[in-house]
Amino acid sequence: MTIIRTAFFEADLNNEEKIDFYNYMEKEVAPIIRTFPGNKGVVLSKPEFIESERHQNVILMMQHSYEDKNAMEQALNSQQRIASMNATKIIVEKYNLRVHHMNFMVE
Repeated sequence: MTIIRTAFFEADLNNEEKIDFYNYMEKEVAPIIRTFPGNKGVVLSKPEFIESERHQNVILMMQHSYEDKNAMEQALNSQQRIASMNATKIIVEKYNLRVHHMNFMVE
């Protein structure tokens, strides 16, 4: 079984702001998350199409995966997680982003 930690980022940004946000996430936040203990990979997905009217402001889905729940919990309790939270806070506050986390199990 694999656990996938997923974060959805929402904001009403113009194209220039989105480019700045994507660059920051790719260059600052994702590299830190890649160092989480037990991390099996990080994927950043930009929406190409959103059918739901309620979710038109989703601008990014970030996922990182772990072998099991215990491995994910170790990662979430690590110093690297604190570093990623501090880095993410900068961009969240800059653009008043909303972030929603969900964990998915893949069998």
